[in-house]
Amino acid sequence: MEPIAVSLRDVESALPVVREVAVRTPTFPFADAHGGEVLLKLESLQRLGAFKVRGTWNRLASLSGSERRRGVTTISSGNHGLSLAWSARRLGLPCTVCVPLGASPGKVRSIRDLGARVRRLPRAELVRTHVEERWRSWPETFIHPFAHPATIAGQGTIGWELAEDAPDVRTVLVPVGGGGLASGIATAVKGRLPHVRVLGVQAEGAATLPEALRTGGSARVEVPRTIADGIGIGLILPSMVGILRRALDGCLLVSDEEILEAMGDLAREAKVVAEPAGAAAFAAWRRHRADLRPPVAVVISGGNVDAPVLARALRASGPRSVRTPSGSSGRRRRSGSGRP
Repeated sequence: MEPIAVSLRDVESALPVVREVAVRTPTFPFADAHGGEVLLKLESLQRLGAFKVRGTWNRLASLSGSERRRGVTTISSGNHGLSLAWSARRLGLPCTVCVPLGASPGKVRSIRDLGARVRRLPRAELVRTHVEERWRSWPETFIHPFAHPATIAGQGTIGWELAEDAPDVRTVLVPVGGGGLASGIATAVKGRLPHVRVLGVQAEGAATLPEALRTGGSARVEVPRTIADGIGIGLILPSMVGILRRALDGCLLVSDEEILEAMGDLAREAKVVAEPAGAAAFAAWRRHRADLRPPVAVVISGGNVDAPVLARALRASGPRSVRTPSGSSGRRRRSGSGRP
């Protein structure tokens, strides 16, 4: 796998393409009940309810005529597949989305509603397809969910907007699955605001980034276990390691319990609906904010949550007997890379 490189110029070039379809999402200041202040970059308000359409549209804009005629396909747990199905329909392209068994029913239904064909495959097979690049032999044009320069540059437009909206920001927290979102945002933010620290956030049950940052090699969790399907891939590909190590200043980990509590607090206090992956960076801020240099911005990457999960989150964020001044539950867990 060739290492991926994306520059600030690549992100700038993606801006007019992305703006053909994506909205400029707001950066919203939020103060919680304990006096903590944070900036929320609300990609949950993006078209289709998640950030993915930015990178997908920028990637499709680079396809040749022959690639378009073959139709497009991808592997996705939900939001990337949704964005590809929507973009393919807009361009009149046949589209197939391969989803893991157990994928979010709501997201799968939305993908089908947009006219895409859905193939359900065991997660192990989909992981092998990524690791061994089996997609190269597929008849359709494969649109990688995260490991492509055009996709990363498209996601980087979020960071470009954030740098314009909050030039005084000092710390940015971004959820990390395969790394396309975080590497794109970090490339843009640090290219425009070099003093800013950008930290990735992962769920404890699918944490691969700490090892990749430490060793400089790929990393994998054989059986990821997290409610946050959007960052639950449990895989950092070799092609992504270099750009992630250059772009990020570390990684913070959060538990599923903390993610659920963050989702509930976002809904109750900020009136923001976030899916589990979308709330991960906010959860990391709640847990680690005493160690983060303010002003802090967190990326709320998506809001496509099934109703039962949102109801569970609202229950989890109800009154708790013990709260530290930082707003955590009183139990401090280790981050994957030490103090941020």
